[in-house]
Amino acid sequence: MSRRVLMIAALVVIAGYFYFKSTDKSQEMMSSQTSQVEAPSTTEGQPGMTEDQLLVENLIKDGTLEKIDQESNPPKVYVTAHFYTAPNVDKQAILEVLLKDFKANNPAVSSFYLYDAKSGDEVGIYDSEGLKIK
Repeated sequence: MSRRVLMIAALVVIAGYFYFKSTDKSQEMMSSQTSQVEAPSTTEGQPGMTEDQLLVENLIKDGTLEKIDQESNPPKVYVTAHFYTAPNVDKQAILEVLLKDFKANNPAVSSFYLYDAKSGDEVGIYDSEGLKIK
C-alpha cells in the first residue's frame, strides 16, 4: 500500500510541476503581448505600430474580433465565437489591451461596448472595473 501512495504522490508532484510550468509560459506570453513598446518596422503591420496595436490587428485577422468602431462614443467592439470560447484570462487581457489602446487614442474614453458580430446585439460593457455582461 505504501508503494501505491508514493506512486500517487509522485504523479501529483510531476503533474503539478508541468501544470505550473505551462501556466508560467502562458503568463509570460500574455505579459509580453500587452506591453506598450514600439514594434519594429519589419513586422506585418505599419511601421511605428505598438505591440498593442499589432495585437488588436492580429485579433481581427484571426477572427476573434470582427471590427472595432472607435468613432462612436463609447467605442464598439464586435466579438465573434472565437472570443466566447477563449479562456477568461485571455478575454481579460484582450479587453485590457483594447481599453488601453482606446485611451491612448482618446484619453476621455473610460469604457467600450461589446457587441455580438453575428447578431449585432449588445453583449456587455467593459470599463476599469471589468466586464459587465448583459
